[in-house]
Amino acid sequence: NPDPIACTKPLTVCAATPRFFKGIGKAHLRKTRILAIFGDDPRLPLQEDWKAVRSLKSIAEVERVTWQPHENHVDIKTKIANAICDQRGWDVLFFAGHSDETTTTGGRLAIAPNISLSISELEEQLTQAREHRLQLAIFNSCSGLSIANSLVKLGLQVIVMREPIRNDVAQSFLQQFCKPLADHKDVYDALLEACQHLQSVEKFAYPSAYLLPSLFNPPGLIPYRIERFDWKKMLLQWLPTKPEAIALGTFLLLSVIPAIQVELLFDIRAFVQAVYRNLTNQLPENTLAPVLLVAIDQESLDQADEAIESTQGKLTDSEYLAKLVRHLYALNAQVIGIYYSRHIYQPRYEKLDQAIRSAVEKQNTWFVLATHKHHKVASPKWSLEGYTYFEPWTIEQPRDPTCIKSCPFAYQLAVAHLLNQQSSEDSLPQPTLNSTVDFKSQVSAYLKQGKTDNQELIAFNQSAPPFGLASIIDFSIPPRQVYESITANKLLNFPVPNPELQQHVSQQVVIITHGDYNDTEDNFYFPSVASYWCHDYQPAKQDLQKCLEVLTRGEVFAYMVHHIIRQHRVVLIPDQWVIFLAAFLGKWTTIILYKQPVKQRHKQVLILGSITGLYGFVVLQVYISALLLIPWFLPSILVWFYYSLTLQKPYLR
Repeated sequence: NPDPIACTKPLTVCAATPRFFKGIGKAHLRKTRILAIFGDDPRLPLQEDWKAVRSLKSIAEVERVTWQPHENHVDIKTKIANAICDQRGWDVLFFAGHSDETTTTGGRLAIAPNISLSISELEEQLTQAREHRLQLAIFNSCSGLSIANSLVKLGLQVIVMREPIRNDVAQSFLQQFCKPLADHKDVYDALLEACQHLQSVEKFAYPSAYLLPSLFNPPGLIPYRIERFDWKKMLLQWLPTKPEAIALGTFLLLSVIPAIQVELLFDIRAFVQAVYRNLTNQLPENTLAPVLLVAIDQESLDQADEAIESTQGKLTDSEYLAKLVRHLYALNAQVIGIYYSRHIYQPRYEKLDQAIRSAVEKQNTWFVLATHKHHKVASPKWSLEGYTYFEPWTIEQPRDPTCIKSCPFAYQLAVAHLLNQQSSEDSLPQPTLNSTVDFKSQVSAYLKQGKTDNQELIAFNQSAPPFGLASIIDFSIPPRQVYESITANKLLNFPVPNPELQQHVSQQVVIITHGDYNDTEDNFYFPSVASYWCHDYQPAKQDLQKCLEVLTRGEVFAYMVHHIIRQHRVVLIPDQWVIFLAAFLGKWTTIILYKQPVKQRHKQVLILGSITGLYGFVVLQVYISALLLIPWFLPSILVWFYYSLTLQKPYLR
């Protein structure tokens, strides 16, 4: 039998060699956890025992397990066994009630009326608890030597009563024992102080009571104490584990891969956002679309007498564009943008140049041409230019809103339209053929002088996102509210004059661009949202074949122009920001949920699932109400991954 450390002896280790022992390792990164098991017996009031243990709640988490009248012997034994081997782990196991010596089962505990539980029945659970950091077992009950002998072999420090003890004496001992324990003294010092109290206070009534409490200690272990839980330890638990760090790095990497971000996640998000906006009837008001998109499609090319000059299909005769320009200024178009992905056949571009000159001369039409595509078509003295490069699905805005150096194509179109629509036009520069100064410089000087009273342009420039955040194209708005699309051959078939059409065209930005022919290099594969709006808009099934799985660059420019004119700026919150926030919330969630019993896992999944779904609805609505795109997919998956780690034993500390 092991040699106990009694109150009258100096501190030594017992002679017994534990059959199972695992080193304590690094200090706790969490609060001390105490499991208190109370045997039920009407003749043995244990309220004072519970009060004494509960006094440790300021420095430890204390959970109580006791028998309930509706539980049979299987229920209460199962409940105690499951509580002991809880994966969250315990530091201290406490029992109050009746206990007794046994020769073959390691001691017996009375847990309910006529129901007892032997230590041998709990050996497997106690072994698991030891693996989960259980260090100390306290039995404030009678005759615990065989219990101590069994548990010390498992590597536990054990405090028991050598012989039967009166209930009031046991309660007095426990109260005095918990006080120094709460002051973070080790169990040996706490035991010594409690025994000294019994020796001095109870020496007349129970002169030998102080000899009953004993500490059994496996070789090599210093007496247990409840460590102070300071801020440093609390912060240490927030450090990511190795799996968490790997997951965080992986998700950050995924957030910067274009094939995943642009072609997959943004496509899906735009589709979901469009469906949500449509189903909740939060579409913008039906007003005249600010853009008229003139598409030179394959049918238009086939019907044009001089549309294609080369059999390779890579060169388009400028005469066809010239026809469109002449027809548009006849329809009173004020601003015309030309973005055409095919190169104009240079020997005959004069036709287009003449058409542009004629429009400028007769009605001061503003032309905006795509840089590096049509820079030789019209003189910069009476036309504007804009570059067409942009990061996928972002709205380019120049550093200098006056565009003195360079300007995005869509922004230049919107500026031209807004300036043309303002009421005061006395000092507004107009394109003229006899100009000696670049028209871009004239417009820039006008904007710098602050003469414009156009509130849309002023508001858009003043609402630039902070911290260099990007503005994105909002494909959740139906295309029919962004632009009116018409094929080139249909436009040419409209008779002139046409007062109603002329009135509409004069209020729109006209963009001449390519249509849906297959050999263009400027189509974007963007099937989900484009197909959704097309299927939603087409009234007849026979028209569904017109729905394409692409967006032309001209349609993208139309969205940009719409957003600038309507002051519709959706700000993209970077995935990296939300992923870091998700990592923080995921860690916080795991710390909170890790403290909950294993039996509540099903409830935890439901709660976390509900929060994830609610977060999804919130970000969809915030997108519409606050014009913020907050990432949902990667951050949500990261939180769930963090939660899954709590279900694995290696995560437990």
